[in-house]
Amino acid sequence: MNRKNLTLVGMVFFLMLVSVRIYAEESRKIVIFPFKVYSRENALLIEESITNHILEKLGQTQTVEIVGPKDTKALIGTKEMDDTLMRTVGSQVGGDFVIAGSITELGFVISADLRVLDVRRGVFSNFYTQGKGLDGLENMASQITTELLLKMGAQKRIARIEFRGNKRIENSAINQIIKSAPGGIYSEATIAQDIKAIYKMGYFTDVSVETEDVAEGKVLIFNLQEKGIVTSVQIRGNKAINRDDIEAVISTKARQILNPDKVKADVIKIKELYDSKGYYNAQIEDTIEKEGEKDVRVIFTISEGGRLYIRGISFTGNEAFTDKELIKLMDTQVKGLFSFITDSGILKKETLRQDVEKINAFYLNQGYIYAQVGEPEITHDQRGIYIKIPITEGKQFKVGKVDITGDPLKTEKKEIFAKLAINKKSYYSREAVMQDMDYLQQLCNDEGFAYAEIIPQTTPNEKELTVDVIYQVNKGRQVYFNRINITGNTKTRDKVIRRLLKVVEGDLYNKTKLRDSYMAINRLRYFEEVDFQTEKGPEESLMDLNIRVKEKPTGVFSIGAGYSAQDNAIFMAQVAQQNLFGRGQSLSLRANISSTTTNYELSFIEPWLFDIPLWTRIDLWKTYRIYDTYNLDSNGGGLTFGYPLWEYVTGYVGYRFSVDDVRDVSENASSYIKKQAGTTTTSSLTFTLTRDTTDDYIFPTKGSKNSFSLEYTGGILQGDASFIKYTASSSWFFPMPLDTVIGVRGRAGYLQEMEGKEAPVYERFYLGGINSLRGLRYVGPVDPATGDVIGGLTMLNFNAEFLFPLIKNAGMKGLIFFDTGNAWESGYHLDDMRKTAGAGIRWYSPIGPLRLEWGYVLDAKGEEPKSRWEFSIGTFM
Repeated sequence: MNRKNLTLVGMVFFLMLVSVRIYAEESRKIVIFPFKVYSRENALLIEESITNHILEKLGQTQTVEIVGPKDTKALIGTKEMDDTLMRTVGSQVGGDFVIAGSITELGFVISADLRVLDVRRGVFSNFYTQGKGLDGLENMASQITTELLLKMGAQKRIARIEFRGNKRIENSAINQIIKSAPGGIYSEATIAQDIKAIYKMGYFTDVSVETEDVAEGKVLIFNLQEKGIVTSVQIRGNKAINRDDIEAVISTKARQILNPDKVKADVIKIKELYDSKGYYNAQIEDTIEKEGEKDVRVIFTISEGGRLYIRGISFTGNEAFTDKELIKLMDTQVKGLFSFITDSGILKKETLRQDVEKINAFYLNQGYIYAQVGEPEITHDQRGIYIKIPITEGKQFKVGKVDITGDPLKTEKKEIFAKLAINKKSYYSREAVMQDMDYLQQLCNDEGFAYAEIIPQTTPNEKELTVDVIYQVNKGRQVYFNRINITGNTKTRDKVIRRLLKVVEGDLYNKTKLRDSYMAINRLRYFEEVDFQTEKGPEESLMDLNIRVKEKPTGVFSIGAGYSAQDNAIFMAQVAQQNLFGRGQSLSLRANISSTTTNYELSFIEPWLFDIPLWTRIDLWKTYRIYDTYNLDSNGGGLTFGYPLWEYVTGYVGYRFSVDDVRDVSENASSYIKKQAGTTTTSSLTFTLTRDTTDDYIFPTKGSKNSFSLEYTGGILQGDASFIKYTASSSWFFPMPLDTVIGVRGRAGYLQEMEGKEAPVYERFYLGGINSLRGLRYVGPVDPATGDVIGGLTMLNFNAEFLFPLIKNAGMKGLIFFDTGNAWESGYHLDDMRKTAGAGIRWYSPIGPLRLEWGYVLDAKGEEPKSRWEFSIGTFM
């Protein structure tokens, strides 16, 4: 072996020795004793969490060898921990450092008192740290690990971090995405990750790190080179979509640092925007051009191509249902005649995704329990877009055995079975099962079991092609209302809200009563928002109810004008407060003046007299009305009481006294009218029974309102008039798709004259006008000599309406209607019913409910007008 080779071998041997020595110097063995944990409930959890986090973090350091608590526990046995034992065990296992101590949980604070032994030097040191709650255990473990590594000299602490070269990107923004931090451990692996993270920000072309050693540790210096600024973003070639819409979807903006990844993402966003408008052939290219030494401009060049519409929708694998039947389920449609207005035929992928879910649900609701609707295949050519949807139907399954198991319900099983939706189906339906779950849940909730679970178990029978459905009822514990908290009512008093609640503190939980309470508060129309939220109380069997309301103005001061065919020009004014002093009372003064009518009304309503649900209304009025052959001057007042008798049912008793003067009778008037010229006093009592289940008294969408009333006039009540008037009314409302409503109403009346006195002409039944037969003025018996309509003693009237949203945000609705009815001297003659139809607008305006409706007479007679406009402000019929 020559001298050169000997020298090389010697150098290699020397380097190996140095490497072994360096490794020996840097490698450390840490011995961890089991920690003593002082905690009532979480001792094991705290010990395992702290220990596991420390072992995990130390394990990431290659220069550390660990002897864990499991090994040391076997060595120390039952001996008490002290300094001598730490030295003995540390030397025995060849450890460099030994750590032991205790962890204490007091309330939300967890503290660690630790003692660290440097075995070689025989020096002890103490370390203390604390955290808040169990969530702070990982952070405590990190502090312990850092302190331990620093004490053993295996790592150095980061003294501070500096950033150089960043002019536009702030230091705080970079600090948020790097892991290195002042006071932390210096780690080249962590620094490498930090460099990658800074690059990913997309704002720098170069990132490097240098270090400086100082007395406190190491200083990290990140040297950064920023990318150029985008001076402008140019969009070229766009015609179908305006620049503002494109700029709204892209994230690249002028005066920002260039981020090429964002530019590429913006190309995709612009393409998606064009796709959503039907331009599937659109092509978008991006260009980045230098402008000056560093700055750039970004250019998006668009080639739009022609707009493509859906030309065909087809299915594969469907045998039970035709393509036409399935397409009817979809919102996605092929191009139609009015596509340029409605945008039908435009492919919207989110809508198509929802359509696939609808079709899949349709199959599941028709008994095809294994049906699968695949991902739509979308193709396009120069003519348009074509959609093909694959379907695997499988076999159709009927409903098999249906049963309810688990906790019993108070409602009889026979009654429950009669209402189960699945029992009304021939074939299995997932939708019916969901409805039944809601129904059974409601039954449990109404018994006070707020957290009840209904678990459906479906078992297919492949041989008989049936599905057995078993509903497992798990009631859980009964829950009581603990506290009912009301917030947001700065004006309205708490008791105005609380008295409408169907539940009180201490009651069993009842979901139906909660729903009814919500509807009752909504009906007040005092609030813009009403929100009911329930949350668990201090115990498992208690629940808090939080009611949040947002008040709206309830005072009205308005002046307006209108027109109707009956009254011509109308001027009106109103001052009203629907929530007087926050007490829930209503006070209103109204004046209506037209060419035929002058009317003043003052009314006061107290819905809870003496703090009981005794509804009270006081009315005063003065009216002067001009009829065709006479004028009527009426002055009077009334007092009405109402009291709830049963659920939804209220009884009313009202007294009315009026002085009515029939004057200015025409010489051509009916003899019946002439006989009634002069002043008549009317004293009457009215008894009314009403059942109301509607969800809103202005715009009801469901429920019904039925009433019967008897008005007794004269007799022991004195007065000039003497009669009994019977009236009955029934209104029903049915919700339809697209927020539309169908409403039907029927009314009947009978007037019984008493003591040989003829009923006043103005008390008889007349039809015609906005509340009965729209399009006709006066309908009823006529005087054969003069042709005057003198009203009838019997009346029958039916109305049917279809209401739909017109301006949804403004609360304006449109309607079309059909009316029929008549009044007679005696009896009810169904073959003599007048008929009208028409359309109109209804609006809950700032001055009250407003109606503008046009009626067309379907059976016009003689010279009577074939149509009329009707207008009113006040309550809807």
